[in-house]
Amino acid sequence: MSKFISKQSVAIWYALTALLATFLVGQVILWFFPDGRSMGTSLLFILMNLIPLIVAAVFSLVLREVNSLGEFFKKVFLQKESSLSWILAFFIPVIYYGISILLMNVRFTGNSLLAFFIYFPWTLLYGGLEEVGWRWFLQDHLSFSKHFIPKMMVLSIVWFLWHIPIYQLPWITAGSSNYLIFYLMILGNTFLFGALKEYSKGAVPCILAHMLIDSLAVLMLVQSSLTQIILLVSFEILVTSWLVAIRKS
Repeated sequence: MSKFISKQSVAIWYALTALLATFLVGQVILWFFPDGRSMGTSLLFILMNLIPLIVAAVFSLVLREVNSLGEFFKKVFLQKESSLSWILAFFIPVIYYGISILLMNVRFTGNSLLAFFIYFPWTLLYGGLEEVGWRWFLQDHLSFSKHFIPKMMVLSIVWFLWHIPIYQLPWITAGSSNYLIFYLMILGNTFLFGALKEYSKGAVPCILAHMLIDSLAVLMLVQSSLTQIILLVSFEILVTSWLVAIRKS
C-alpha cells in the first residue's frame, strides 16, 4: 500500500464503496426483477453477496497490497492456519446456538439433518465469502484503535448497513423484522467472527464459521426475544474479548 494512503482512509473508502455497490445492485433487482423468480434475480443476488469480496480484491490490487489475483486468492484462501483457529471456527456456532438454547430462545424447524448438508454448500455464496471483505480486508484496515471492542463496534455498524439493501428485497427474510434486534444479532456475530480472525491468517476459518451458522438455521432459528438476545450478545462480547486479550498477552 502506498505510504501516502493511511489504512484508515482505505477502510473508509472500502466501506463506502461496498455499501454503495450493494445498494445499486439491490435497486437494479427491485426495478427489473421485483418478483424474485428469474435467473437474473438469482445471479444479481449472488453478486450482492460477493461485493465485499470483489471490492476487497479490487482495492488490494489497486493499492498494490497484492501483485496479482493469484496472490490475492493465495493470501485469502491458501494460508496455513493453526489448529486453534479451526477449533474456534467450529466452536463459534456452538456458542451462538448453544447459549441461545440455554436461554430458551431457539425454535427447532423440524427439518432433517439432510437439509443442513444440502444447504451448506450454498451458504458459501450466500454469506460465507463476504467474510473476505469484512474480516480479512476491512478489519485489518480499521487501524483507528488498537482496542478490539471499538473496532468491532465500527465494523458491526458497517456490516449492519450493508445488510439493509439485501433485506429490502421482498422475498428475503431478515433475522428479525425489528432493526434493533437484528443489529444486536449482527453485533454479536461481528465479535465472534472478529475474534476468530485475530487467530487466523486468511479468511477460510471465518468463512467456515459463517457457513455453519447460516446452515444450522435450517434446523433451528434463534428467536427475537430482546432480553435473551441482549444476554447472548453480552456473553459473546465477553468471551471474544477474553479470547483476543489472551491472544495478545
